[in-house]
Amino acid sequence: MVRRGFALGLSALLVAHAVVAFAQKDDLSTRGDSKIVLHEKGVNDLGLTWELRPRTPIKFTPFEMIDPATGKPVKPEDMIEVNGVKMKAGDYYRQLNAMEQWLNDHGYSLRTDTVFEYYSPKLEAEIADSEQRLRELESQLPLSGEPLDADGNGDFMPAACQGDGRSFDTGWFGNSIFGARFYGSGSYQVCYPFPLSATVNGQAVLQGRVGGSERNVAEATASASASTNDLQNLNYSYNVSVRVLGNQVWGPSGSGTIPLRYANSWDWRIASIDWRSPTIPLGCVNVLGINICINGRAGVAGQLNLAAAVDLQVLGQQATARPYGYLNGFAEAWIGANAGIARAEAGVRGNITFLNGSLTGAATGNFALRGQNGQTCIDYNFNARLSANLNALSGNVQAFARGCIWFFGWRCAEGTITLFSWNGISWNRDLGNWPRTITLGCF
Repeated sequence: MVRRGFALGLSALLVAHAVVAFAQKDDLSTRGDSKIVLHEKGVNDLGLTWELRPRTPIKFTPFEMIDPATGKPVKPEDMIEVNGVKMKAGDYYRQLNAMEQWLNDHGYSLRTDTVFEYYSPKLEAEIADSEQRLRELESQLPLSGEPLDADGNGDFMPAACQGDGRSFDTGWFGNSIFGARFYGSGSYQVCYPFPLSATVNGQAVLQGRVGGSERNVAEATASASASTNDLQNLNYSYNVSVRVLGNQVWGPSGSGTIPLRYANSWDWRIASIDWRSPTIPLGCVNVLGINICINGRAGVAGQLNLAAAVDLQVLGQQATARPYGYLNGFAEAWIGANAGIARAEAGVRGNITFLNGSLTGAATGNFALRGQNGQTCIDYNFNARLSANLNALSGNVQAFARGCIWFFGWRCAEGTITLFSWNGISWNRDLGNWPRTITLGCF
């Protein structure tokens, strides 16, 4: 008899709910922002090696043995001065011609080329692997996810309750200099018959990598709970948590009792970001026959925002967290070692869109009645969803070392090393979607 009365009350509430749909919705709120600066300390050696990007080989022609100061022929045992250093002509031209022959084999020449392009087999293999995995992932979207703990966080669950959840993980993309990973989850816990209650959790996480250092750039979670003893009054609670680079920057929460429904939403400028890697020994490049070693750092800078919402009803619950904004990738480079170049400098060209757009984690649940074999059954319908509307990891960044030597006048050239080059990720779709319906009971 109690269950029959419960069913009648639930049916009446389904009709009444449409009338008070927005009775308890608060105004959208906008908050101020904070600035988070994180410069990783120390040195992070990525073990990078560099190879000259090959061209069509050219014929080797040795340099004539001439004194750079006078332009007159000299013998191997004669002393000459090059770039302020005195040495035997034979020793200098032997090294110079060996370098010229090696460059000729790769399609370059000290006589004509002013730019020598180097690449890292490791970094290029990582980008090629990312491209392949991206294509494979996109063919599987939306992901159905992996199971979470019973209630989504491993806490104790009462005997009258049940729960489930899923996590969605894209894995890492990019290379050792710049990388990103997208993660999200959704879970529920529902209790029946009295009190009738449900809790939903939605999460969205952007992880980043700069110069081998990995952190959660933005982690947003929204949790919403609703319960009722009489199908008229709603006991509600909610919690929104936002962490940026390990810092808790925002966390509104609330609870209370009101008729039928509570809803609220936020849009907050959560943080300006300046995150830089430790110093990276990038490697050495040969410029005009002399090695110049480059050190550098990678980083991201930009603005992150957070939109969140909770919608709590006696018969339905929704929690949404959506970090969004833009982050640009950049690099710095400077001379780490210089063995004999009279003039030397280092720098960086290009830019990267590390992130531009949004990642949304949402969890939605509702109670529903249906007839079955002359009985009335109550179901709980749940959906966990991770969606993306973003561009990420697209662009090109090169470091360069430029050097000049005195060789019949100042002669300058530069070696370039490609730190990152990829078309990146472009998504406007669901990354994960997991619907679930459970029957709580029939009467």
